[in-house]
Amino acid sequence: MTRYLHLLFIFVVCGLGAQAQSQKIKVLEYMPAPGQFINTLPEADGTTSQDDMNASCADALNSGLMVCLGPYGGYITVAFDHPVQNGVGSDLRICGNGYYANSDPVYGRETIGGSFEPGIVMVGVGDNVDTAKWYELAGWEYYTGEVHDFEITYYKPTAESGTATEPFSTYDEYIRWEATWTQDGERCDSTGYHMKNSFHQQSYWPEWVTAESLTFKGGRLPNNAVNYGTGNSQYWVMYRYAPDAYGYVDDSLNTDIYSTFDISWAVDEDGNPVELNEINFIRVYTGIFQYCGWLGESSTEITEFIDLHLIPGYDEDPIIITPREVGGVSSVIADPRSTDDSIYDLMGRKVVNPSHGIYIKSGKKIYVK
Repeated sequence: MTRYLHLLFIFVVCGLGAQAQSQKIKVLEYMPAPGQFINTLPEADGTTSQDDMNASCADALNSGLMVCLGPYGGYITVAFDHPVQNGVGSDLRICGNGYYANSDPVYGRETIGGSFEPGIVMVGVGDNVDTAKWYELAGWEYYTGEVHDFEITYYKPTAESGTATEPFSTYDEYIRWEATWTQDGERCDSTGYHMKNSFHQQSYWPEWVTAESLTFKGGRLPNNAVNYGTGNSQYWVMYRYAPDAYGYVDDSLNTDIYSTFDISWAVDEDGNPVELNEINFIRVYTGIFQYCGWLGESSTEITEFIDLHLIPGYDEDPIIITPREVGGVSSVIADPRSTDDSIYDLMGRKVVNPSHGIYIKSGKKIYVK
């Protein structure tokens, strides 16, 4: 009888352990930057607490609903009920709401543009989110176009309405911001305002945040939006960095392999690759700082986190994404150290006489009017 009870105890404990590994996530931190969808995705009001928001975000993401991170720097930190293993190929899928344009004014149906608002992924290792060691998953732009020391402070608005002269604005100087970063070895700074637009009239400042300012720092990705219109007739297209660009949330279709992430892409704060057996936490933040007229600020949205290793049969046929070769010429964007002055379109095709649109020259995007 004793032996029987002992075996039964082992069976029950093992069963509980297996059951604990699920696709449900817990939200440990949610701190969006102030923007047009804040306090609506998810909803918040003056009675909402930080714990309330974390719980609302978890409910949304575990139901496949959208959570908005706001403009540059806004972030969310989550954990599964188990560590995510670093297996062969991609380990995670993080879904957003990216989609392609039905017809690009320049590239037609062959476009890699639409609505793509890339977010950077960090992974954490440790027992506690506050003391965890964090690593960036180096995406397509990490070794080329990414600025690694971007810092921005947003200031709480002193009013919810004011002077409006810009198209679709109800308050031009609504959210004040100040930013600093290093470019070509020199320290740069800038300041400005995000307007309040006529489509979203709630407060853009997170209702549960009492602080007078919010500061975010990290990597900043190259801007990716082009306005093909003028004045009130604006037509914005936000492009992927390449047809096979990887490493960013909300920068591909959710069904693409490029919405998956490999823990093996992890790098330390100096950009050195690190070998991680598993991770305990995942953080996503909006990696682009860009304002698109009536569309408002670019902001990463998330709808789901998936541990691919929990999908039956996945490890027998994993998704393999080969990282971009550093120092070479990619299919779209050349290494900025290259002396090649050729011009390429966003599909990686060499162009002799570029017409109106966005192109790549010497590793940088240029706009031909």
